[in-house]
Amino acid sequence: MVKKTKNIGAALITGAAKRIGREIALNLAAHGYDIAISYNKSEETAKKLAAEIEKKFAVRCEIFQSDLTEKDASKKLALEVIKKFPKWNLLINNASIFNKSKFLSAPDSELFDNLNIHFISPLILAKEFTKNVAAKKVKNAQIINMIDKNIARFDTSYFYYLLSKKNLAELTKMLAVELAPQIRVNGIAPGFILNSIDEKNPSQETQNLIKKIPLQSKGEIENIWQAVEFLLNNNFITGQILSIDGGASLNHAG
Repeated sequence: MVKKTKNIGAALITGAAKRIGREIALNLAAHGYDIAISYNKSEETAKKLAAEIEKKFAVRCEIFQSDLTEKDASKKLALEVIKKFPKWNLLINNASIFNKSKFLSAPDSELFDNLNIHFISPLILAKEFTKNVAAKKVKNAQIINMIDKNIARFDTSYFYYLLSKKNLAELTKMLAVELAPQIRVNGIAPGFILNSIDEKNPSQETQNLIKKIPLQSKGEIENIWQAVEFLLNNNFITGQILSIDGGASLNHAG
């Protein structure tokens, strides 16, 4: 983590109380961004993270409860963020759910929950973000969408999850064209970064999976931050989706 620089804007990271979102929030704060954290059920975790950010980096950090599987939640969240951070200039759509679902047997709620959180929410947030950028003449505005390396595949075991992430990938490219040159829009497609196993005793299944990845290793959350930082710093990139997956999307491993 780098030493904090002068304030360079405000960032909303959805689903930022834990895991990848948390790491991104901490690093952005270290770079001088004020931070807006949206969370659904992890209120105490979000509060602790906000306190840690403000103590370590002397930036503002606000938390916002928002269930982005609800269709009306995104616009409400955007308007609340704008009130707190009128010069909001970075949107990172990170919130996600990850459940198996089969096309014929999954309830309709799986379709709507996945579409709302992975596609409709990023779309609505991007729309409100863009309107505010234009109204307040905000500089250096960017959107980064967290997607999934499996958008290169057509596996149906997570049917509605993958379908909604594929939609988000296409939205990323269309927004990059629509919002240029005022706003750059890019995506990050993580591969095998997180798992719930005991890292000291990885399961045989996990070992077999790693062997299939061209770089034969599991990624780290730091690798995702490196991609975010690259996109933030390179002002001649838009409409791109970076696969941070050790090459797994090349041979459909994992």
